[in-house]
Amino acid sequence: MVPASHVPLLGGMRETFEGLDPSEGTDDLVRDSLAVLAGVYVRRSDGSFQFMGTRPAGGWHGHGWTRKSLVVLTGGKPRKVVLHKHRWLLPGTTTTCHSRPPDDPAFIRFCTLIVVLRVWSFINSAVGLCKQPDLEGFGSKRTVQRWTARAMGRALETQQAIRAAILELRRSEPRPEEDWFRGGLSPPSAVTGRRWQSPTLHQCLWRAFAMLFVGAKELGVTVATLLAEARRRWHAQDDSFPF
Repeated sequence: MVPASHVPLLGGMRETFEGLDPSEGTDDLVRDSLAVLAGVYVRRSDGSFQFMGTRPAGGWHGHGWTRKSLVVLTGGKPRKVVLHKHRWLLPGTTTTCHSRPPDDPAFIRFCTLIVVLRVWSFINSAVGLCKQPDLEGFGSKRTVQRWTARAMGRALETQQAIRAAILELRRSEPRPEEDWFRGGLSPPSAVTGRRWQSPTLHQCLWRAFAMLFVGAKELGVTVATLLAEARRRWHAQDDSFPF
């Protein structure tokens, strides 16, 4: 197992082969999660993070905080932080809910950025996950397999959310994929040559993440920021962004 502190984040995940690698040149844009960036969380005196969120419509009242441990990226290294999310109570009932931060996937203890980077390392590789090095602190290979399976099922929704975020931030009419991918937006042959359970879903998810990385470079924003914008445009019925 390779210690995370000894491996450049994407450098340790990136496979070398002939063809397009949209994540190339983005190492500086994927080193920090939203917890490190200003304007999303409030830092408590004990070092934990607090997310206020927005009061739900319908008369909900503040009802304390929900606590969660979340692994985030700080300077490209995994770090476990304590996250406090505002909890709400519907008056006259015992029904509660809480505000979910943009980089806090439901039922996953890793931030959205780590999940996306690990899935990308799998779907953009010329070899299977079993032949890739273990990266300490970034989730086991079995965990990445589960994330990838869920991601494949949400490939189209993910692509639509990322594209909508790019278009709004770009504030222009032309299709971004036409400007940024003159040679087309398809995985390299070394990647498509692997056996995928659903080649169509694999290519759809690959395109979504390709747009994410290239969009962050072209717009001059971090990947975590662009992912947060995409979550705002997530149209799935549940709250399981990214997958």
